[in-house]
Amino acid sequence: MKQKRSIILILATVLALCLTGCGSVERIRNIQVTSWAVESVSPTGLRGLTADLAVGVENPAMQFTLEDIEGVLYYKGTEFVHYTADPVTVRRKSTAVYPLHCKAILGGEYSVLSVLGMARNYDPADFTTDIHARVRLRGGASKSFDFKDIPIKDLIEAE
Repeated sequence: MKQKRSIILILATVLALCLTGCGSVERIRNIQVTSWAVESVSPTGLRGLTADLAVGVENPAMQFTLEDIEGVLYYKGTEFVHYTADPVTVRRKSTAVYPLHCKAILGGEYSVLSVLGMARNYDPADFTTDIHARVRLRGGASKSFDFKDIPIKDLIEAE
């Protein structure tokens, strides 16, 4: 009889944890980028750029930090830019705009001058990106994510 009560208590505890966890997963799925804007862009030498972005995030879940942010921007299938971004911490249960400082190095055949020339004929459909980032929760647990061949056009339309 005591063993049966222990098993029922354990099952009830596991069920409660699962239900609580499912609610957290749903809140995590509801995290949204609500806006983004380029605040400034500055050349760094002949092949580099730094940029400051403002990214709006609606976060109904727990606090997390995005770190190890890096990626490659492709122009018509060729490597255009390798970029990195500083870590950013998103507060729990908040809607806010976060600054994101980025650094970029232009790919082999491109220079800052060629980029300025391309700006006249800019078509977002010509660009895709690969992104790698690590999400670290406040308690220390983390998970890496990799996204490949994301059309920039889709990111701009999501704004």
